Amino acid sequence: MKSLLRPDRLALFLALIGASSLGAALTPTEWSHRQLLHVTEPGLVRVELTPATFDSASPQQADLRVIDAHGLEIASLLGEAPLPGNLTAAPTSFEVKLVAGTTVITLATPDKTRPLESVSLSTPHPYFLRAARVEVSNDGVKWTLLDEGLPLFRQWGAEKLDLPLTGHSAGFVRVVVTDGQAQAIPFTTGYLHYQSSSPSPLIPVGAQITRRDEFAGETVLTLTLDGSHLPLAALEFETNEPLFMRRVAVTIREVRDGVSGERTEGSGTIYRVALNGAPPRTQLTVPLSFLAAPREVLVHIYNGDSPPLALTGVKAQRRSVDLEFVAATAGDYFLLTGNPQATAPQYDLAGFSSQMREARATSVVPGDLEPMPNYQARESLPDVPLAGAPLDATEWTEHRAILMQRPGVQELELDLEALARSRPDFGDLRILRAGNQIPYVLEQPALARSVALVPTATPDAKRPSVSVWQLHLPQAGAPIRRLVLTSSNPLFSREFRVYEKINPADGQSYENLLASGSWSRKPEPGTTDKRIFEMTGRPQTDILWIETDNGDNPAITLGTVQAVYPVVRLVYKVEETDGTALIYGRRSANPPRYDLSLVAGKLLTASRNVATLSAGDPNSAPRSAFAGLKGGYIFWGVLGLVVIVLLAVVAKLLPKPPTT
Repeated sequence: MKSLLRPDRLALFLALIGASSLGAALTPTEWSHRQLLHVTEPGLVRVELTPATFDSASPQQADLRVIDAHGLEIASLLGEAPLPGNLTAAPTSFEVKLVAGTTVITLATPDKTRPLESVSLSTPHPYFLRAARVEVSNDGVKWTLLDEGLPLFRQWGAEKLDLPLTGHSAGFVRVVVTDGQAQAIPFTTGYLHYQSSSPSPLIPVGAQITRRDEFAGETVLTLTLDGSHLPLAALEFETNEPLFMRRVAVTIREVRDGVSGERTEGSGTIYRVALNGAPPRTQLTVPLSFLAAPREVLVHIYNGDSPPLALTGVKAQRRSVDLEFVAATAGDYFLLTGNPQATAPQYDLAGFSSQMREARATSVVPGDLEPMPNYQARESLPDVPLAGAPLDATEWTEHRAILMQRPGVQELELDLEALARSRPDFGDLRILRAGNQIPYVLEQPALARSVALVPTATPDAKRPSVSVWQLHLPQAGAPIRRLVLTSSNPLFSREFRVYEKINPADGQSYENLLASGSWSRKPEPGTTDKRIFEMTGRPQTDILWIETDNGDNPAITLGTVQAVYPVVRLVYKVEETDGTALIYGRRSANPPRYDLSLVAGKLLTASRNVATLSAGDPNSAPRSAFAGLKGGYIFWGVLGLVVIVLLAVVAKLLPKPPTT
């Protein structure tokens, strides 16, 4: 602190003392936790916040307070280390030439004295993989090789179009892309990225993969951090896969306009690629810059047609955030956290932020997080109702037990049977315990699952040029969104129809068209053996038919079909894990309306336990004798039988006509 007390710093020190001495007293018991700050000498103190501090504090750290040993509030200033950045500039010239199986791109830099971070290229080409060489020059004549064998690609959503320049200064940058016998890629423009600040050191954050779900073409990881409200800066993936390319998105759960969903906070591409005999190039880090308010973040890894990526772990890193205050004397101070009602303070100290950032300060590491004496702990999610109104379940046709491991917030994903037998709008879903409803929030994320189905060729003797396949669904009425067809034939062009055969009680059968479209394939790089057909409606039966007219061409083969259906979840909270059931199957039920929707945001962003449904057993549900029969031929048959019986009874009761 000697530098702060020199004559040229004395005025600043006195001003800071005046601005930081509030002379006001807080009520510390309104804060749930505190950390000891042991200050060895007076002056400017810089406290680096720990994961425990972030976890205990409210979002944006609005409740951070510093008090002295007497409980007097001390003005403080919260700040972050400057983010690493770069300046993007367009080249003064951009030239592309084709030279003997290569594409040569030359960019003239607007400033040849500043260190360059990287160069990025733009192209409309949808699918490619190339190796590149990077060179720099001051005069455009004598070139210096920086690196070669660098991957450039765009495949299945993953892309890498930037190349490192490692801090070199240059008047010209040249990128040589090796095309070989393949068609050249049309590069349209490029950008130069200059270094504008030195990267700030990042701090490791404890993170664990607590859940992994495999969906159709997508892996979703639930990553649980050591604390909440952390300013995440990067995720680093650990894998031993030898070669791969994957697009990654990092999201958090949110509720917007009463609808649950996910907000993307960052994305990038991870890869390990080896080209032209060069050593494998690896990029396993996805840069981020957001405040991870919940402990859990979701990591989406888009696999496309590739198998799921084998991961051994994920590491998280955060930015450095510190808090500064001026200690008038040496001694013990306390950092308070854990008051959700507190708002961010407005201190006069903010006017000295730039001077404080440049001045030397005594670094203090906060002590362990400890509960505030006499603080009354509050229940997690206290305003989430646990029970709703009573319900007579005799009109519901399906009754399935819910299996839960521990109390708390639960996430119940509907299986294909529940999806197929409930209403399309899910308005008949109820969770029951001891005759009372348990309020829930319906969550429909942008995720899908798939089931593999094997098509059975069913030739039609009357139409020899038409290929027909039969597809058996696991459940009648399954809400299939799309079918993904595959074929090993390398060259064909066909029109396809997907339909079902409806056989109503009146005997007037008909075809219900569910999807149609053309499918062409050529034996060229980048073409796929798959074709996605979007369904226009929900199937009513458990058998689909696929057909195509081959004309005068040989019949094509059809491989395994993926039937894709949506993910639907119910999120709720319980204190007891037994005796809870999901009921559905009442077509006339009104959609439920719960007060829980008022606190849906807290519920949907809380850490969840995974609940599952027991095997379906329709006979276990309490029901009336006519439940589920309304509107069908069974109902009318039973009604007719009742009328006949009543007529017979009435006939017996009527007096007999006199005999003549």
